[in-house]
Amino acid sequence: MECAEAITEPARGWWLRVLTHGSRRWNTPVCGDTHDAVTWTFDPRPHTVGVAREISEALLHEWEMQYLSGGVMVVVSELVTNAVRHGVPSSSGRRRDRDIQLSLMRSGGEFICAVRDGSDTLPRRRQTDLTLEGGRGLALVSAFAREWGVIPTQPGGKFVWAQFV
Repeated sequence: MECAEAITEPARGWWLRVLTHGSRRWNTPVCGDTHDAVTWTFDPRPHTVGVAREISEALLHEWEMQYLSGGVMVVVSELVTNAVRHGVPSSSGRRRDRDIQLSLMRSGGEFICAVRDGSDTLPRRRQTDLTLEGGRGLALVSAFAREWGVIPTQPGGKFVWAQFV
């Protein structure tokens, strides 16, 4: 990729390609910088949340981005918890549709975490009800991440992503 092309791309261009097409290489040059992408696949079980946090924290330290750790830990917890609770399509018998995928990516000072699940149902922020135990997850994601969003995947499912800088 030429640097001129990279400058005219949307800011999220490099990591959107990683999520939608996969990345077989690490340390791929992006206009003089590099990006790294690492992905794990998990069963949708409650203990997955803690494992995802541990992996994320270790990778932030390895990438010398531990200054992002507090916010990233909250967001990873919320996104993986939502995938465990709501992300498994009830009608699917295929293993791939049931798995949860955690992708962690960086380029320069930008860090992206994305969680994929097999459900086509898009997350939505709810009005916070202080009498309920849950329902604050996306409000927390909004508070800690610079930006977040959803990317539907084919043949089904979605990535919910959050960006940190």
